[in-house]
Amino acid sequence: MPDLIAALPKVELHLHLEGSLRPATMLDLAKRHDVDLGVGSAEELTTQYRFESFDDFLRLFIQGLEVLNDGEDFVTATTTLAEELAAQNVRYVEVTTTPFNHHRRGLEMAEYVDGLNEGRRRARLDHGVELSWICDIPRELEDPDLGFTADLITGPSAPDGVVALGLGGPEVGYPAEWFAASFEKAKAAGLGSVPHAGETVGAESVWGAIRALGADRIGHGVRSIEDPALVDYLAEHGIPLEVSMTSNVLLRVAPSVEAHPIRRLINAGVTVTINTDDPAYFSTDLTSELWLAHDVHRLSVDELRQLQHNALDGSFAPDLLKSSVRKELQVPG
Repeated sequence: MPDLIAALPKVELHLHLEGSLRPATMLDLAKRHDVDLGVGSAEELTTQYRFESFDDFLRLFIQGLEVLNDGEDFVTATTTLAEELAAQNVRYVEVTTTPFNHHRRGLEMAEYVDGLNEGRRRARLDHGVELSWICDIPRELEDPDLGFTADLITGPSAPDGVVALGLGGPEVGYPAEWFAASFEKAKAAGLGSVPHAGETVGAESVWGAIRALGADRIGHGVRSIEDPALVDYLAEHGIPLEVSMTSNVLLRVAPSVEAHPIRRLINAGVTVTINTDDPAYFSTDLTSELWLAHDVHRLSVDELRQLQHNALDGSFAPDLLKSSVRKELQVPG
């Protein structure tokens, strides 16, 4: 079974570029810019990745941004991630990045976008990974009335391959409804809506993302299980959930992998996809997440293949690419 999972063609929809910097990469970038991370080795840095709450994680995540200081850093981050994904047979990935976090630190957006563009080009050329971008709004930092992120990705200076607007950061105190104007602008420009919801706040957050933001997918969304009517709605309308089990457990959204609601959501007919969220901080990868789904929740190889179909169908990938990966998924493991 491990060999079958490793060989499975894969699609990932919920992966943060800034959360993909493995400790060795983060240290290399820190040395490039003389950034003091307070540690002397990758192993020592890894020991800091312990979280008592979502806020603990968010503080460490923001600190990690200090190593991303120019366009070449984003090329390095993207190509390093692509190499890791290629080794897992990931054919297509939608990677989330947060432009406002870098803008507020003084990075010129032209340099940031150039770095993303070159990194995406090299991901395809050097590693055979097709990559699209989701640019997300940090709820707690970006003024919803200014619409910085929506303006960037709907304007002439948008990154190549941007497919959707996301919404990240803490849900508590920052409801989806505040950001409706930005999502309306993105949808009008032909982009998707993929907000985080139902992670640190319950079902009402998911309802808000659907009703106010026209969500095409829900980032996380696992607390939808608390509202049977919402579960029925998600199943009926085929709105995919981007589920990240290890993330949910480490950030105290679920008490354990065994208690995670993924199997109940699948059994209820909800369209579920498997993802890593911030794989470096959570010491995971997509192959490991699929193995957890099999080993703990007893998903068969056919069910795991269906989850990849779910991700492919719920993605914003070009039709030709979808057709190619769909054919690969039909080959028995």
